Amino acid sequence: MERRTPSQPRWSPEGLLSLLRASLPPAGPGAAALPLPPPRLDSRQLSEAASAWRKRSAQGDEGAESVAAALEYIATRRAREKGARIQAMGKRLSQLMQLS
Repeated sequence: MERRTPSQPRWSPEGLLSLLRASLPPAGPGAAALPLPPPRLDSRQLSEAASAWRKRSAQGDEGAESVAAALEYIATRRAREKGARIQAMGKRLSQLMQLS
């Protein structure tokens, strides 16, 4: 019976890493800074964006309904996260006040 050993990947400066390095912008003192990401939307802003996407859906855009549903899902999660953070902060403050 013939025994096969699995091939071991070997690192090389050539290949995929060199391709990735070539696609990166030059690094150094003269390199351009990356733009900042857009600000995070709160649940109200996400709900407004979802309603705008629903209007696009009514105009015949087939993918707009799924985008609106995703935005609404994120909006409800953010609203719950905010409430949980406020409750946790209130609980922590009450614990600290009882210690002093």
